[in-house]
Amino acid sequence: MEVHQISFAKIAVLSSNCAEITVDPGVDIDLKMVDEIHHFLLSQFNHSFSLLINKTNAYSTQLDALIQFGTLPAIDKIAIFAPNKLAKMSADFSATIPSSTVLNIEVFTERDDALDWLTLE
Repeated sequence: MEVHQISFAKIAVLSSNCAEITVDPGVDIDLKMVDEIHHFLLSQFNHSFSLLINKTNAYSTQLDALIQFGTLPAIDKIAIFAPNKLAKMSADFSATIPSSTVLNIEVFTERDDALDWLTLE
């Protein structure tokens, strides 16, 4: 597994079609940061891929950035690992954003369950 540090998060390439994003604590994600994530992911994968969003750390995402995140056509599905009540509430809200509703998104309280779901065909 390769782990890459971008300016505000760690991105672990878990397999040839899956990556895990763990945002640093206290970050407020904006459009420029979403572009940075998209650019990195497209540099790693030349086909569709799935994402595990690890919400272990507390961070926020601006609404326009949240909307933009879900517009990358190469994203196959997204599992959100939300290990606590606040993270789960945030993840459930994120999954209802209009650009997110067209994506295949599930929220999990166990990381292993999220990974299992991502690897199902």
